[in-house]
Amino acid sequence: MNTLAQPNLDASASRRYHGLDALRALAMMLGVVLHVAMYFQESDPNFIWPARDVERSPLAGLLVVMIHVFRMPVFFVMAGFFAAMLHQKRGTAGFAGNRFLRIAIPFIIGWFILFPLVKASFGFAMIYASGADLHTSLGMAVGGLVSEGLWSNPHPIHLWFLYYLLILYVCLMAIGLMLRMIPPLQQAWDRISTLVTRSRFRLPILVGATFGLLCMMQGPTADTPDGFIPQPHILLYYGLYMIIGWAMWRNRQVIESLHRWCWLRFLSGLVVLLIATFLTIAYYIEMAESGWMSSNPVLFYVTQATVALSCWLIILGSIGLAERLMRRHHPVIRYLVDASYWIYLAHLPLSIFIPACFRYWELDGTLKMFIMMVFVTIPLLLTWQLILGIMPSRRSDRPRCETSDDR
Repeated sequence: MNTLAQPNLDASASRRYHGLDALRALAMMLGVVLHVAMYFQESDPNFIWPARDVERSPLAGLLVVMIHVFRMPVFFVMAGFFAAMLHQKRGTAGFAGNRFLRIAIPFIIGWFILFPLVKASFGFAMIYASGADLHTSLGMAVGGLVSEGLWSNPHPIHLWFLYYLLILYVCLMAIGLMLRMIPPLQQAWDRISTLVTRSRFRLPILVGATFGLLCMMQGPTADTPDGFIPQPHILLYYGLYMIIGWAMWRNRQVIESLHRWCWLRFLSGLVVLLIATFLTIAYYIEMAESGWMSSNPVLFYVTQATVALSCWLIILGSIGLAERLMRRHHPVIRYLVDASYWIYLAHLPLSIFIPACFRYWELDGTLKMFIMMVFVTIPLLLTWQLILGIMPSRRSDRPRCETSDDR
């Protein structure tokens, strides 16, 4: 039987994974923390984030690197797990239709709306930083956007996650078809998926495979796509996490087994993450001092090894921790879980524009950074509440696990 396409049904297929829902939502909402923190870094403005606040925070750079290390890997593992759940329930046709409505449509419509807003927000932030007043900065930013073109120099912005997710969904369906046509490959996949999810050698296998893919990156941690042309090494990297999430659904007894030693895994992962963060910063400092003309290969490989280890310790530890602590429905957490997809989609322009509006507010940089995170989150939650008010009420007879996999 094709375990990618048609895993066996059992009682656990109908349960609600409250902890994994919350873990996925947390990864989505960390986008606000990440992108607001980028505005308060002590480093100089660059092409990635071309504006900085007057008040800087020494914590901002650490947050940016730390979140960048583990956030997307958690995303893709959860995406693979819930995609497998959805595919089992609805079949290939139902899965494709759901992903088109839930992922492709928001990506396409969202990009056409958000890309100009992100460009205008960056334009405003840079003009306001140059000394123009607030009203003039707004006018010049809008005027520059119109004259340059709303969608000129297109870039997937933060929606690259959805773009790569769609590509990987197609790849997974193609792999499933190939396995169904070639039984020996199916048997090999069965053995491999069991090995990487349930074996005592799970951690070294996962870390080794991840390290090999990280060695293909241009710098420490994982590269971020810089255009709409898919980059194979990034697809392979996040595809590994996604297929492991899919395999975890097939062997979902592993979720219960991860309850044991979850605190040790998670805390160990945080310690290794701190090491990876400081190694990453040290690498870029060394490159900056050498004029970006050379790099230290030993430092690069050591950094990537710690990144791989920290990712899997945090992923395995947080899965066990989340499911161990959240066995029941929590109304507030459920509300945030439901709002998290909207927060992920809509947060980037606000994460640029709102902190830029408060650029000249004299306040400690770290405190100001956290206040801006709250200021960005409030309108996102208010607009989500407005969306709930105009959406049709959910049916009371909806299957219990459906909202776990419909994003």
